[in-house]
Amino acid sequence: MKKINVVSLLHIAIAACSALKVITNPESVIVSEGQRNVNLNCKTSGGEPIDFCIVKVPGVRAPFASSDRLPAPVQGITFYGEGWSKGSCGVTLASISPEHDGTFECTLSVSGQSYKRTIDIVIQGEAVAPEPPVIEVSHNVNSRNGEFDYGKPLIVRCISRNGWPGAKLDWYLDDTPITSDLGAAFSETKDRRTTVQQFFRKPVAVNDNRKRLKCRAEHGSYPKGFLDTELPIKLRRSNGDNNNEILDGDQRNGPIKPLPVQMSISSDIQTSNGAFKIGSEMVVKCVSSDGKPAATFLWFLDDQLIYEGLSTPYSSKSSSGNVNAQQILQRVVLESDHGKSLICKARHPSGLTETRLKILTFR
Repeated sequence: MKKINVVSLLHIAIAACSALKVITNPESVIVSEGQRNVNLNCKTSGGEPIDFCIVKVPGVRAPFASSDRLPAPVQGITFYGEGWSKGSCGVTLASISPEHDGTFECTLSVSGQSYKRTIDIVIQGEAVAPEPPVIEVSHNVNSRNGEFDYGKPLIVRCISRNGWPGAKLDWYLDDTPITSDLGAAFSETKDRRTTVQQFFRKPVAVNDNRKRLKCRAEHGSYPKGFLDTELPIKLRRSNGDNNNEILDGDQRNGPIKPLPVQMSISSDIQTSNGAFKIGSEMVVKCVSSDGKPAATFLWFLDDQLIYEGLSTPYSSKSSSGNVNAQQILQRVVLESDHGKSLICKARHPSGLTETRLKILTFR
């Protein structure tokens, strides 16, 4: 009889739990007053059955269970989804009224673990179309004349500024969707205006020549629902190492000490009084501003060095002509993280600086 490795089974169970995600459809929605039958849905990514589903609807005083077996306790709201047995629940709003402007929230319980996701509901007239998206090339990439060196990394970011709600970003090479080598999307919201950015890195290949790197920003206020921006990729004829010219320019007058390093949390990450939900994803950004040359980063969880979940560092020139450097970390929050410190250290010729974020968790 074959022996069962209990430790292996435990590792498999833990991996399966950590891999579970809850997705929303839509991610955000722009509606008009009086619009009928607006559907909001939350579901487990693999269709895992859920134990229960609690929803919070803007304009409704208290959360309630969204069940395919019981009627909703609020007039004008009915159940929407495939049912708890298929990992899906949500609501249909019969008619949109002004009090529905806000954030819909769903909490799904799976095997004793609960997962929370949200959908922004924006009433037409309150929505603001973002500025057209732009693709920007990292300062440390030699791209004179719009040409790139074979085999060297192309490091770019797509940024969509000042929309409400924030745009959703997608990437393509020509018309082929890009799903790898992308950093986490990072959102910053202030006064109901959201800026979203995402980094992308790839070594330039021969078959990339004459292709178009495209970033698409999706938003309900755009006439077609989206706007594209493109970066043509052209190979430089010679493969000389011209990056040294960039570095020499940065350091011609000696290093300039950057401002103290700062860390911030993406505005679309749900926290409760500063605490992260166990099993959810945290997305944080570390920034070193106004230095020369660009700083590099080291990340730690207490004294443990972090390797996974880091985007490619990205640098840009500040208004003063110095260099801003930033990097984004995306990782799943574990129960063992509670009380630990997330540390970002910026290394620069002028010295090493760090900033810390104490991680608090809840179930």
